[in-house]
Amino acid sequence: MTSCYIIDDEDAAISLLSKFIDKTPDLTLVGASINPLEALQKILNKEVQVDITFLDINMPEISGLELANLIGKSTHIIFTSAYTQYGLEAFDRDAIDYIAKPFSYERFLRAVARYIKWKQHKVQVPQKKQRFFFIKNDVKGKLTRVLVDEIIYIESLANYIVIHTGTEKHITYLTLTEAEEYLASYTFVRVHKSTMVNPLNIKAIEGNKLIMANDITITIGSSYRKTLSEKLGGSLLVSKRRN
Repeated sequence: MTSCYIIDDEDAAISLLSKFIDKTPDLTLVGASINPLEALQKILNKEVQVDITFLDINMPEISGLELANLIGKSTHIIFTSAYTQYGLEAFDRDAIDYIAKPFSYERFLRAVARYIKWKQHKVQVPQKKQRFFFIKNDVKGKLTRVLVDEIIYIESLANYIVIHTGTEKHITYLTLTEAEEYLASYTFVRVHKSTMVNPLNIKAIEGNKLIMANDITITIGSSYRKTLSEKLGGSLLVSKRRN
């Protein structure tokens, strides 16, 4: 279900939009307000969490355009207004659509369809994850960029970690657990109580040894073998035929 909220200082406009929402499958109305400042507080305080907000532009105390700036990304906005001159400003605020009053049910449906199409596109085209991060080092005020794919392994060193790449070593004030939590989405895996590795740079596995890029050898701790096998299981190519 797509949740909807209405902010408009005219009862007639709220009544019409409520009717359109109620008769449309997969839409549900979670609230409406004739007071834009009251609505703003509800949204910012997360008293209402909605997918689409139908927002009037000409309202007392604060305009819909100003309200859209304050709401930010917490909801997707379809502007509704009797004035057509605000269209460019509306789309500058990443509005899904701009409906000129009075509008028909068919025009309402087209606006909703634009939101559905945007939502489907977002699901089909996920945002590309950045493959780098910055760390503090021993030079005050300096941050060093580390490319994730170049990391071979990371080892703990008391209250610090050492990040080993193909060409450099970076030391920063972090625990291995903190690094493990951050890099979990990149499939990094702990193979020893003091070592985690980048599977991208594993060349071979020989018994309880990992042969990494640059021919670095790392011992697999006995209590970490199962976790490593589970992580790499999806990358194992073997025949399903019996020998």
